[in-house]
Amino acid sequence: MSVLQKPEVRAKYHSHFIAAHADFSELELDDNDLRHAMVKRHNPRKLRPVLVFLNAEGKEVARINGGLKSVEDGLLLDRFVNEKQYLQWDFKTFRAANSD
Repeated sequence: MSVLQKPEVRAKYHSHFIAAHADFSELELDDNDLRHAMVKRHNPRKLRPVLVFLNAEGKEVARINGGLKSVEDGLLLDRFVNEKQYLQWDFKTFRAANSD
């Protein structure tokens, strides 16, 4: 079961965020396609999965490439974004400082 599907993570994310899912894995775009710039901006190396968090103005505030490895990371990521910890440090540093 995916970390995002775990009940404790799911409950936090549903109460704090609006989720959108996009799968660009089979989308073939050429440089003349206007969607190409958007795809390249949010996932330039075509990594999967990618979690991107945007603030109310649409500015990216956090990004996790490769998914979450544990429930603890999922809950820490919720805190990182919800408490605006991204204004002080990156997620890797935040996780190291808040690991038990």
